[in-house]
Amino acid sequence: MITHVERMRVNWVDTDASGLIHYTAALRYFEVAEHAFLRRLVGQGALPGDRPFLFPRVHVEADYKAPLRYPDEFECGVRVERIGRSSTTFAFEIRRDATICITGRIVAVAVDLAGATIPLPAPLRDAFQAAL
Repeated sequence: MITHVERMRVNWVDTDASGLIHYTAALRYFEVAEHAFLRRLVGQGALPGDRPFLFPRVHVEADYKAPLRYPDEFECGVRVERIGRSSTTFAFEIRRDATICITGRIVAVAVDLAGATIPLPAPLRDAFQAAL
């Protein structure tokens, strides 16, 4: 199983009036780690730009277990958890030192340019299989 880890820091803009991260910040952290992971798995040009399919997120979840505050440093890990016919589930874990702060999942589905679900394109499926 391949896990990609991005080292990050809570920025002031990520926090709310309580001094904790705003709950939406976790989703941005997930996205940063996911995009780096995809670049690592399928190469620089495999997903962005011109392609005959889209890969929208259809389900997002996050569980907040411990606080993150400005200017905490943390690691966001991502891995392929499940591969379906047309979808992939990514699992995330955000840790500050040894403390698990946030866990989550994102499900992305391959669709054609008209929005109809299609099987995962072979290069993605192969990369995701190799990461399991």
